[in-house]
Amino acid sequence: MFQAITRLIRLPNLIMVALTMYIMRWSIVIPILGYMGLEEEMPEWSFTLLVLSTLLITAAGNVINDFHDVRADQINQPDKVVIDRKVSRRKAILAHFMLNSLGVIIGVFICFYHQIYWLSLIFIVVPGLLWWYSIKLKHLPFYGNAVVSLLTGTVPLLVILFEYPLLTRAHQVAIENETVTIMPVVYWILAFAIFAFLSNLIREMVKDGEDLLGDVEAGSRTLAIELGIKRLKLVIALLTFVSLVFLSLIFLIYLPDWISLAYFILLLGLPFVVVLILTLRVKEPKDFAPVSFLVKLIMFFGILYAPVSYFITQNLFG
Repeated sequence: MFQAITRLIRLPNLIMVALTMYIMRWSIVIPILGYMGLEEEMPEWSFTLLVLSTLLITAAGNVINDFHDVRADQINQPDKVVIDRKVSRRKAILAHFMLNSLGVIIGVFICFYHQIYWLSLIFIVVPGLLWWYSIKLKHLPFYGNAVVSLLTGTVPLLVILFEYPLLTRAHQVAIENETVTIMPVVYWILAFAIFAFLSNLIREMVKDGEDLLGDVEAGSRTLAIELGIKRLKLVIALLTFVSLVFLSLIFLIYLPDWISLAYFILLLGLPFVVVLILTLRVKEPKDFAPVSFLVKLIMFFGILYAPVSYFITQNLFG
């Protein structure tokens, strides 16, 4: 049963979400603020609740996605189907409701506690968006891919979305007089968010290609179904190339140290090239499997550059 539950909520994905948020805070936000003589305004307990709220809402989204995707999953990955086999539909819906409710309550509480009321909209809109995705958007070409990728890119952004208004409130006079700036933190987080969006968009399209047969049976109109494998892999290849160019420019212009260069070449650049080659060689849905795995590794190593950058600044420039 434990294995079924972890599969239903996508435990590895949740771990990645939590890891991303903590890495952004501890390796990017706090160190850069420290270089500017500032301290984070969001206390650790509050940030932990923010992470918990994000995990609960994400888990709820995973549950409802599986709930509405049983038919396709029985074809695409029959050995991993949980609902109707190990977890009843009634229990799945109940779990979705409880996870969402708790996540929204915690998220809204944080917003009201810090008096950033407008951010509470995120915790109200996202659960509805995930529900809409599970019943409608995921079956349409590109829309579902874009929504999931935008939400993935929002994960690192959440860290600064709360910290930024608290910092501007605490240092309003200094910021207005331009004696203090917190924009470097925003730029760093934004770069990671763009990377998360692009890499996840590639993964979503690859997954569409991998799940083609089940999606056809479910009556979906995904990008893979609308374009066919030949044209889909060209779109994926183009997006991979764009992502590679984006990363290359970031590293060459802003991160000229040799550690960053080696990291980019070995753990990001070369894997992206391999993804490009493997994608162009795809002939049938099952050929997308190694591409999907490699894109996941790229996403992991991309986020992992944050603590590497912290090490570089501490040891080479600190």
